[in-house]
Amino acid sequence: MMTVAVKNFSSIMDQIRDAYVGESTTEFSILEHIGLQAPSTSNTPDEVKKITQEYEQDVNNFYEQEETSLKENVKQLENKEMNQAAFMEKMSKRKEEALKKAEDTINKLYDKLTDYGVKHPSSQLAIITVADAVGAFIQDIMKKIANVFIGVVDAVKKAANEAVKFISSTFNSITNSTKNFFAELF
Repeated sequence: MMTVAVKNFSSIMDQIRDAYVGESTTEFSILEHIGLQAPSTSNTPDEVKKITQEYEQDVNNFYEQEETSLKENVKQLENKEMNQAAFMEKMSKRKEEALKKAEDTINKLYDKLTDYGVKHPSSQLAIITVADAVGAFIQDIMKKIANVFIGVVDAVKKAANEAVKFISSTFNSITNSTKNFFAELF
C-alpha cells in the first residue's frame, strides 16, 4: 500500500490547531479531509512517535509543576501567608497561566509535526490522525485542569487538607488518563 501526500496538509494542521487549542469554536472532522483512507496510527514513522513522546513528557512535567504549585498555594493559605481573597485571585491567575502554558506546549507539538509532515509527505495521513487524536484528548484534559482551579477554591473553604487531597487525586487521575491515552496511541 502506498501512502500519498495529503492535499493542503499545512492548512489541515492549522484547522486541527484551531479546533483544539484555546477558546475553540470550530469542530474538526478528520474524515472530511482524508476521504476513503482509514485514519490509522499503525504505520506512524518513528520520528513522529518520538515527537509525540517528547510532548507526552512535556505534558507530564506540566502536570507535576501545576500540582506542586497548587499544593504550595494551599499551604500558604493554611499558614496564613495569604488570605482567602488573595488565594482566590491567585487561583484565577494560575488557571489562565496554566491554560496558556498548555497551549504553548501543544502548539510546539503541532509545529514539529507540521514541519516533519511537510518534509515527509508519506507520513502526513498518520500525522493528521495523531494530531487530531492528541488535540481532542488534551482539550478534554485541559477542561479537567481548569476545573481543578475552581474545585480547589471550593475544597479550601471546607479544609486545607481536603484541598490537598482533591489536588492529589485529580492530578493522579489526569496523569493516569494521559499515560493510558499515549500507551494506546500507536
